[in-house]
Amino acid sequence: MNPDQSRIVEEVRKNGIAFSSVEELFDETTLGYYNNTVDFFNDFLRSPHINDRCKRIAQGNPIQDRGKWFEVTQYEYLQRGLGLDDGDVINMYLSPIITEMAEAFHGMTPRVRNVLTWVHPQNAIQQARASQVWHRDQEDWEIFKVFITLSDIGIHNGPTQYVKQTQHGGKYDDITNNMNGGTTSTFKYEIPEDEIVSCEGKRGTIIFMNTNGLHKGGLVKEGVRCLTQANFLKPTAALIENKVLGTFDYNEKVNILDRSSNSYKQLTNKQKQILT
Repeated sequence: MNPDQSRIVEEVRKNGIAFSSVEELFDETTLGYYNNTVDFFNDFLRSPHINDRCKRIAQGNPIQDRGKWFEVTQYEYLQRGLGLDDGDVINMYLSPIITEMAEAFHGMTPRVRNVLTWVHPQNAIQQARASQVWHRDQEDWEIFKVFITLSDIGIHNGPTQYVKQTQHGGKYDDITNNMNGGTTSTFKYEIPEDEIVSCEGKRGTIIFMNTNGLHKGGLVKEGVRCLTQANFLKPTAALIENKVLGTFDYNEKVNILDRSSNSYKQLTNKQKQILT
C-alpha cells in the first residue's frame, strides 16, 4: 500500500474513522469509475418517479412505504438491485486501491456487502428516526465501510456524525451494547462531545468508517445529500455466516450478481472472491 492507504487503515483502526478524496486517493482507472458513478447518479436523479418522490419528501408529503422513507435508493430507481452493469458503482469499490485497504484492515481477503446509492432530499418532517439516531452497526465486531459523496455535504444537508473510539477495541467501546442483541442507542455514560466528527466535505469526499462505532445519519434541512457506500467484512462476519439481507446472492433489493455476464467474467479471481 502507499502511505495514504496506510494512514487511512491506521486511523480507522485507532479512531474508527478516516477521510480522503477521490482526487487524492484514486488512480486514473478508479477515478473513471467514480465519474461513471456520477453519471449513473445524474440519471437516477433525473428519473421522473425519483424526482416526484424527492419532491414529496421535501414538501412534507412523503410516500411512507417503509421505515426509511426519508431516503431514496437504487431500488426505487431500477426497481431491482444494483448490478455490475449499472454504471461503475460496484467496479469502483472492487478497485485495488480500496480492496487493498479493506484487506489490510481485516487481515484477510474481505467480502463486500450492501453496495448502495442513496439520495436524501430535504426533509420537511424534522424528526430523527431509524439510522438518524445514534447507533452502532452489528454486522460484526469489525467493519470497514466506505462512503463516497456525490454532492457537497455541509452542516445543513445532513452530514453523518461519528463518535471516535466507540468501536470495538476503542477507548469508549463500553458505552453501549455490542453484538449481544441489546439496543445500541442507550448509553452507560454521556457521549464525549469532543470526540464527535461531522462528515462534511465537497463532492468526492471519501469517508472510511468502522460503523461498529457510534454514528448517525443527519437530517437534511436544505437541498439534497447524495452518496454511495460499500461494506467490507470478514468472511466469518455474523451477517455473512447468517446469510441475512445484503449478500450478493440476495436477488431482490440490494445487489444482483450475474455470474454469466461478461462484466463478471472480466473480474480478477480476487474480485470474484470478494463478491462471494
